[in-house]
Amino acid sequence: MTKPVIRGVIFDCDGVLVDTETLACRVLTEQLCEYGCDMDMTKTHDLFIGGTLAMVPPKMKELFDITLPEDWLAECYERTFVAFRNDLEPFTDLGPILDLLDHHGIPMAVGSNGPHNKMDVSLGKVGIKDRFGDRICSAHDVKNAKPHPDVYLLAAERMGLPITDCVVVDDSQNGVRAGVASGATTVGLVDITPAEYLRDAGAHFIANDHKDLHSLFESWITAA
Repeated sequence: MTKPVIRGVIFDCDGVLVDTETLACRVLTEQLCEYGCDMDMTKTHDLFIGGTLAMVPPKMKELFDITLPEDWLAECYERTFVAFRNDLEPFTDLGPILDLLDHHGIPMAVGSNGPHNKMDVSLGKVGIKDRFGDRICSAHDVKNAKPHPDVYLLAAERMGLPITDCVVVDDSQNGVRAGVASGATTVGLVDITPAEYLRDAGAHFIANDHKDLHSLFESWITAA
């Protein structure tokens, strides 16, 4: 694929802007084990990373014939928010990426499967929430979550740009599928999900870490 012209960038949240994936996976795994589900971190990642928590109860019923209580989701969010407030750390090399885009006047948005209250906590904790203004979009704002493209289309709309002029950055297979389906140039950022899985999901480019992503953006902006 030829080098894209970057007119806007839409970031996934968890695993891209904030280093939440391992924390959230740990909390969910511990909670499900307490309810009698035979889970570990690997199973939780493989089943649910890049999806929504609405997927969890039917999967636990299918796999273990265990019905989660009605308040399990509220409990999960409460535990997750505590973990974020106590343990969440920013990605060391994210700041220069946001500064680069700001310097060149390239608008940025967020498109996540997570709810707004979760992003308020995580983005606020690492001090970058205000950089996105009203361009923080959740799957709860649209009809369909990723792998459908709805949340990325909404984010492009909030920036006032055609989605084909945007670059999407996501670290999950479902997120990459959503980016590709939207029509955006899609970068798979390697975090927990291996690069080959992101390629198989259709990623147009792979960034092995945030430094690699910065180099990609810098080369595309320079070439424009």
